[in-house]
Amino acid sequence: MNRLSTAALLFCIATAPFLRADDASKRTKVEELIEITKVNQIAGQMTQQMTSRMRSMAAQQTASHAVTPEQQKVISDYISQLETITRNAVAWDKIKSGIVESYSQAYTEPELDSILAFYHSPAGKALIEKSPELMTKTMQTVQEQMAAAQPQMREANAEFTRKMKALAPAAAPSTPAPAPKPAPTTKP
Repeated sequence: MNRLSTAALLFCIATAPFLRADDASKRTKVEELIEITKVNQIAGQMTQQMTSRMRSMAAQQTASHAVTPEQQKVISDYISQLETITRNAVAWDKIKSGIVESYSQAYTEPELDSILAFYHSPAGKALIEKSPELMTKTMQTVQEQMAAAQPQMREANAEFTRKMKALAPAAAPSTPAPAPKPAPTTKP
């Protein structure tokens, strides 16, 4: 039994450098894939879109309310603070290792080889080049459809609110219940 344990230990020691080399090779391929597909730029664009949406939503919400210049300043400062927090939270240096790990878990090394070969081909390069524009156009299409659906969503929301109010328990009386009468005192 001792010889078997020793043999297993020697096997693990002997193969460990090769396993690390495979991991390093795979990581290099993942990093190449991330670089040529411009994942860092896409992540930056997504962050920019998120912060832009925050500003747009804040503008829509404040447009329907009378807001003083002081309140507008507070709102603007708040949105700026949220933008900074968002940009810092998803900064490339903070998310890169997680993305590399996700890609490493998702793809085998042979799959990475095939994917990289495709992206180095003319068709793959065209896909990389045209994807940002297609994503922008796709987002515009989705936003247009969501804008067209807004009246239906407001109607559904109003109906939901009506139904919930109808099902709500009756409001409690506004006058408090009388306090309980004290227990009769007995004389010894």
